[in-house]
Amino acid sequence: MASEEQKAYLDTALAQLEEAKLAIENRRYSLCALMSACSAESATSALIVQLGSRPSKKHRNSLVLRKLSEAAEAPLKSKISKLIDSMKKLEPHIIMARYPIRKGPELLPPIKFYTSKMAEELFDQASKVMDIVKGSKAI
Repeated sequence: MASEEQKAYLDTALAQLEEAKLAIENRRYSLCALMSACSAESATSALIVQLGSRPSKKHRNSLVLRKLSEAAEAPLKSKISKLIDSMKKLEPHIIMARYPIRKGPELLPPIKFYTSKMAEELFDQASKVMDIVKGSKAI
């Protein structure tokens, strides 16, 4: 049975993924990037709690997952490996989508940096994370 903390993380992840979907539909690409990355972070936090550990306080659940994968058995280890790959792609956007971004000599606000394609790719990646976490026997 899921703990209250785990359920809270998973509910948060689902709500954030829905917010990302609404953002992309409304062409708010930087917001979609942020919500997608936050959703994946919350989803992996639910799994990390279920596995008896603590989520990263520095937006680096990929590092916590890597440590957990060392002791995991083959089926779970494979899922964790996929999550690590996805999180490495998503985690930078938790910060990038909130602050000006250096692009060559320019410093762009996130709203001018993110494109439709970038937002769609990040949303798809976050959706995959959610599918893996929800499909895990640990959840």
